[in-house]
Amino acid sequence: MPSQKPRITLRLDQEDIDYLDNWAKDEFLTVPQLTRVIVKKAIAEHAKSKSKGESKKEST
Repeated sequence: MPSQKPRITLRLDQEDIDYLDNWAKDEFLTVPQLTRVIVKKAIAEHAKSKSKGESKKEST
């Protein structure tokens, strides 16, 4: 059964694709799996920094 999750298209330079390919091999992942991990980590870090910023606003 195909995934019902939304999809995005990402266009990168060949140099970046090659880097991701090598990185994914080092991690025993596919490039799509690795990019999902990278994006999820970036979202978590952004949400964390954003919530810290809101806490500072509330305390002032």
